[in-house]
Amino acid sequence: MKKSSLFFVLLCLFQLSKAVARKHKNGFESHGITTVTSFGAVGDGKIDDTQAFLNAWEAVCKGGSKGNTKLLVPSGKTFMIKPLTFAGPCKSSSISFLIRGNLVAPCYTWDVGRYPIWIRFDSINGLVVTGGGTIDGCGPVWWNIVPDRPTAMHFNNCNGLRLSKLRHLNSPRNHISLSCSEDIKVSDLNINAHFKSPNTDGIDISNCRGVDIRHSNISTGDDCIAINSGSSYINISDIFCGPGHGISIGSLGENGRFATVEEVIVKNCTLTNTDNGVRIKTYENGSGYARKISFDNINMVASKNPIIIDQNYHDTGTDGYVGFEESLDKSCHLSPAYQIQSSSNGRGVKVSNVRYSRIRGSSASDKAITLNCDAELGCADIMMDHVKIVSATSGRNLIASCNNAHGVFNDTLFFVKQKKDSLVCIPLVIRH
Repeated sequence: MKKSSLFFVLLCLFQLSKAVARKHKNGFESHGITTVTSFGAVGDGKIDDTQAFLNAWEAVCKGGSKGNTKLLVPSGKTFMIKPLTFAGPCKSSSISFLIRGNLVAPCYTWDVGRYPIWIRFDSINGLVVTGGGTIDGCGPVWWNIVPDRPTAMHFNNCNGLRLSKLRHLNSPRNHISLSCSEDIKVSDLNINAHFKSPNTDGIDISNCRGVDIRHSNISTGDDCIAINSGSSYINISDIFCGPGHGISIGSLGENGRFATVEEVIVKNCTLTNTDNGVRIKTYENGSGYARKISFDNINMVASKNPIIIDQNYHDTGTDGYVGFEESLDKSCHLSPAYQIQSSSNGRGVKVSNVRYSRIRGSSASDKAITLNCDAELGCADIMMDHVKIVSATSGRNLIASCNNAHGVFNDTLFFVKQKKDSLVCIPLVIRH
């Protein structure tokens, strides 16, 4: 090879290496992936990496580079970040946030009035959050000490969200909140907090339409999953819940609000050592409805209240807990057809068209079924089909309690009398 040709080849390689170096310096790497460490994140669990994360997000979301739509939190590192918001809209129709390492909150308290959420995603369509990493809210510094506590992770106005394959630990309050969004799929999560940790719901849903949650393990100090007002077409399946407070619709109608939940299916779930099993809870001075709800193929293992409807719910929690609905943004970006106009006549939240089928297992208390419905409203069109619950303690008696519940039953223990369309429960000894 001639010297001139060799020189030309070496010059090209040199220029190429400089171009690659510039790409890495700007945070853009191969395969369309941007890493937070390229923007200065250290990942030693002590140094504040908040600004590096925000800069990396800005590059991916707003940068305009069509190929760089993935933000990577690399494995083998722990990144301490303070309260922050990953905001959209983004130029790409789909952004991936790959959490392979660990995220940890500051292990001290902060002003929740200014920062009610630790990690917030807002107005990002087509967002994918996955990766196998861990999100640690450092909750013990908040529990039972500070009256107001932040949510660990909140997704607001994130249509098409896909959330999967992450471990969530020790949120100060609820671990994951979903609000004002459509077409959400959540799967393969592990959510854990001490069973005495206050108000540490696993997943809270509010003002969402079309949510699918499946194949997850949730063990917390409150509801594994809570479905709040404005939510419809919710499918929950293959959830292992417990300890905790079970899977709940509500609470609905707090402070006289107009609340609605409908088209909910909960199936193929196991609830172990929970304070409640499957629950519907409404405040008596609210208004609205909870309807078209199905609980199917549910296994209870020593749940204290396996089946419960409470239309006279009173929150006995302490520590200044603010209701989930009160903590949300006032604006909701759902399509107008899905939004409900507020009204408050204080007559109660109507509960109707609720199906309990193939519910089996054991109760850790003397209660198997409690239908505590309002004397004026009642609960309408309640169906019990193949519901068989025994005591978790050998020889212990179980009872069922029904007040103002109307519907039918089939092959179900406890319901021993049916008068017209009203379910009448009387104490019945069921021995294990």
